[in-house]
Amino acid sequence: MIHFPEIWNIIRTYMPRERWISLDEIYQMVERYGNLDVEDFEPQSPTSDIPKWKRNVRNVLQYRKGTGEIQWDRDARYLLQ
Repeated sequence: MIHFPEIWNIIRTYMPRERWISLDEIYQMVERYGNLDVEDFEPQSPTSDIPKWKRNVRNVLQYRKGTGEIQWDRDARYLLQ
């Protein structure tokens, strides 16, 4: 299972700093560069088909918004500080 520090490292390493990036683009980065396993692709909840790793990406982004390391435009786009 991919962990929060690995997700944040992928974002910091591969996300361009000069432009807003969509959540879907961030998902693509994590899926491409992350070491995702079978557990990561399990549903995030019994009533959702969204995989756990995508929930974890959103949790990392939420936390880093709070620390001021990333900005959110309230329309699913992010800017790395």
